[in-house]
Amino acid sequence: MNRNMRKLTYVLILLASMAWTGKIFAQTFKYPDYPDHDKIAVKYQGSRPTINDFATAYLDYISGEEDFYVEVYEAWKKFQQNKPLGDNVSFMTDVRNGYMRYEKINVEENDTIIWEMCFWNCADGKQKLVCSNAIWILNGDYGATAGTEFLVYDNAKKRMRFIYPDDIGALYDGDGLSVFFLPRKGKDIRVSAAGSGERWDEVLEWDGYQFSSKVVP
Repeated sequence: MNRNMRKLTYVLILLASMAWTGKIFAQTFKYPDYPDHDKIAVKYQGSRPTINDFATAYLDYISGEEDFYVEVYEAWKKFQQNKPLGDNVSFMTDVRNGYMRYEKINVEENDTIIWEMCFWNCADGKQKLVCSNAIWILNGDYGATAGTEFLVYDNAKKRMRFIYPDDIGALYDGDGLSVFFLPRKGKDIRVSAAGSGERWDEVLEWDGYQFSSKVVP
């Protein structure tokens, strides 16, 4: 076997190994299952759920657990029925990109409430990762976050369950306040973090199942 042939054989073996490793990873990757966590049924029409279906299922569940989402859910139901939402309240839904956003501007208080949701298709084609993200902006700056939650949706069982951010590389341990911004386009979450009187940006890169942190140049 000549030198060029040996090189070609090595490359083919390497590529086959990488493909096989990726296949095994896709087949064996499992999110942690917490027996005490509730399972949320997702009802939909058609071949697959949309971001609207995930939002309805999530808000229906969470509004019974947290008061913050009661108002959001009432506005969401009005939006779906094409009813007036009230002053300075809006929804934006992008079904194609799997993203939605609620916004309420309080003029007198000079603050803004934002709630957004998106989902990612997992590499195995059997699951989706769903994220709910709430932000409070006060006087033009981030006053606090009302919470970021992740859920795993099982395509076959048609239900989703909560998962801890640190189990998927999405727990950001910044020095100070960190705020997530979900992607309407693309796959990565942008993180804006404040610490020591400064502010910097990072991203959480999606790999098909979970995230890894990367500093924005």
